[in-house]
Amino acid sequence: MKRIFSYLKPDIKRSVCSMCFFLSVVLTAGVLLSAVFEGIDLDTDVLYVFSLVMYGLPAMMVLVCAAVPYADSICEDMEHKYVMQQIIRGDMKSYISARIFSIFLSALFATAFGIFLFACLLHIKLAWVDVTDLQHYEHMLVSGGLRLFLKNKSFALYFFCYGLRYGVLSGILSLWASYLSMYISSRMLVLAAPVILYYFLDYMLAEISGSRINMALVFHLPTSFCRMICCLHCW
Repeated sequence: MKRIFSYLKPDIKRSVCSMCFFLSVVLTAGVLLSAVFEGIDLDTDVLYVFSLVMYGLPAMMVLVCAAVPYADSICEDMEHKYVMQQIIRGDMKSYISARIFSIFLSALFATAFGIFLFACLLHIKLAWVDVTDLQHYEHMLVSGGLRLFLKNKSFALYFFCYGLRYGVLSGILSLWASYLSMYISSRMLVLAAPVILYYFLDYMLAEISGSRINMALVFHLPTSFCRMICCLHCW
């Protein structure tokens, strides 16, 4: 355990206290913010706009942004021949264990802070909830995830915890991307791996469950609510 912590401390510093981490947060917020200007009605509230943006391609791009800080770190270490220097300090098991924690945590918090920043930027112009139309808010109180925060009107905390929940998916897929980086030399392909893996897992879940379960249902808003929002938006 002591050896793991000896690896973990510099790994956390390298992954979180870096420009790549802050770039990931800004990119996440920027990708989501750019989707707002694709014909979404901004005369509503943050919860409505957020629900629309996080149901589709922008949410996929968040997975790529989350992989930026550290998913290609093993590939980078191998490229610069740092791996042997790291292993000499301890052992392979401790090195890999610490790197797994670092990659997962960096992707988790980059996603959480990026989504939270996006929600806060929306709140500059929009109210958290539109008091003149509470239909979407009331639906979330009944069937939405993290509804306890909505009931207590802790909207900022709701969006941060939403980011943490979605960040779990980002962290898992970033770990898979990191694993692929040991066999793929292209960093662009490594960063794109989370989206490819997401579609593959989504397809497998749909096939196994007869389309009753998908990735959105596990890590995202309830599918029925997303469809309702999109139908209302198109109407």
